[in-house]
Amino acid sequence: MKYGKLIPAPLAACLLTVGLPGQVRLPQYPPPDIISPEVLKTRDALQVDTLHYRLDFENEKMRVLRLTLKPSETVPMHDDKNALVVCLKECHVRFTSPNGRSEDIHMEAGTSRWINGETRSDKNLGTKPVEMLFVETKSVSAR
Repeated sequence: MKYGKLIPAPLAACLLTVGLPGQVRLPQYPPPDIISPEVLKTRDALQVDTLHYRLDFENEKMRVLRLTLKPSETVPMHDDKNALVVCLKECHVRFTSPNGRSEDIHMEAGTSRWINGETRSDKNLGTKPVEMLFVETKSVSAR
């Protein structure tokens, strides 16, 4: 066989078919060009905003964060976990999600409510400082 001759079409098709699986890449979900890895990282409130959040208590079962906001102060976007929120002083805050949906919450001092974990920013809408506790439970597998 001379090197100048062409490979017959059926043989060329077989060679291409055998070589393709090694070159085919499976799609990644979500595709990296749609959602960047930075977006998928968890943004813990303690890391995002050390000025307004502080750790009050932590053990293998729970973590308690204290949020203190002066009037009109805002906390940047962060990922909250499911938690019991206790207002130590009167609270008038706005929780805003990345899609722009917002929820205004007004609670008297000493009252509490359950919130579901989500990504959001917090803003003090009141004229007085706000002080809140976020009591987060840890998963059973974390024990």
